[in-house]
Amino acid sequence: MKILGVAFAWNEIQHIAEMVEYYNKQGIDLNIVDNMSTDGTYQYMKDHGVRTRQKDTNNSFDLITLQRCLVNDIKAVRPDWIVYLGIDIIYSLQKTLRETIEEADSNGFNMISVQHINMYNTGEKYQTPLKDFYFYGRFMSRLYMIAKYCDTIKFEADSIQIPHCKTYPAEGIIINYGNCKPAAEREATYRRRKKAWDSGLDRNYGVHYVEGMERKWIWKKEEMVDIRKTDYYKYIQKI
Repeated sequence: MKILGVAFAWNEIQHIAEMVEYYNKQGIDLNIVDNMSTDGTYQYMKDHGVRTRQKDTNNSFDLITLQRCLVNDIKAVRPDWIVYLGIDIIYSLQKTLRETIEEADSNGFNMISVQHINMYNTGEKYQTPLKDFYFYGRFMSRLYMIAKYCDTIKFEADSIQIPHCKTYPAEGIIINYGNCKPAAEREATYRRRKKAWDSGLDRNYGVHYVEGMERKWIWKKEEMVDIRKTDYYKYIQKI
């Protein structure tokens, strides 16, 4: 079974090595569209066997354009299953991604949902690995970011869209560590997203960047949940 993890990247040299190693161990191939990185991210991927190409969006974080690039790459590869990834996102499931997908596939499912949580910097000193940040937001939802390939596959915000879904609810979590990155890094991403908004991108895409700027990228611990005090902590320990 060919499982393809897809993502886009911009200036992720501090995280790309850990991401590539982690998902290789999860048993999936990677296809990452580089959004004209200037810090060596693209060269690292080329040197380490990642299927990659560059897409110039005029220094804007144009989500729709980047997702269209991913769809084109997916259709060129025609994998059995697709996993929508992020460089700062970690899937930690009861089983490996490959084992989870194979189980879902063998039971006739074509979509997998996973509980999603957002981690936040609450004043901790930035460090890698990102798994050492422990406070997450109270709002949680299940995301549909793992799907069986079909010719009409498309992306809609943080989900994969396919027809006639039969969904397998996987045990585990998707952890988004984006808001644990340094303020300067987040502000640079915000400026790129703002440029995309000014060029016509729906402002609902990335509205959380506005809140981050207002908070100066530091959240209050009392508004968060310490994952070490929850049943989800076992998934952090698996990383």
